[in-house]
Amino acid sequence: MDLIIFFNSLFAFFTFIAWASCTAIIYFLLSKKRFNKLLTEQFYNYATSVAVFSSIGSLIYSEVVGFIPCKFCWYQRYFMYPISLILLVGIFKRSFLKYAYLSFVGFCLGIYHIYLQNGGDAGGSCAIDVPCNLKYVDTFGFISIPVMAATAFLTIFLSLLYYDLSRKEISE
Repeated sequence: MDLIIFFNSLFAFFTFIAWASCTAIIYFLLSKKRFNKLLTEQFYNYATSVAVFSSIGSLIYSEVVGFIPCKFCWYQRYFMYPISLILLVGIFKRSFLKYAYLSFVGFCLGIYHIYLQNGGDAGGSCAIDVPCNLKYVDTFGFISIPVMAATAFLTIFLSLLYYDLSRKEISE
């Protein structure tokens, strides 16, 4: 099987899973549904795994597949890589958790990148060699790399938000 098709399909599948989990987390947040401490901890672990796999995925696309990142892809990486490290360190020392909320800024960058990629602001020619409107990935006609990145940032943000709110309510 072609390597690009394999990775595009794999990451599109992960994107659908992330959308489903975001929907469930939003439901849990709005309905104020809380779980016991053991299950609540899994939301932190889920956010950590999403951040780590997203970082690995970006490296796979650039180093294995050979896609050259545009300027906004780099900006999103500037947020995702530290979030991965912060969450990994946070497994042992939870005081780093507040810095992981940078994922919301990364989500906003991702939304703007999606806007540029789909022709907003005259296509977002952020660089001559790799324009921001270039779609290396176009799975199902709407899942692109910025969509995957924005989904990852949103999933991390919602998971951490739920974890943080639940943890505070459990400790009270």
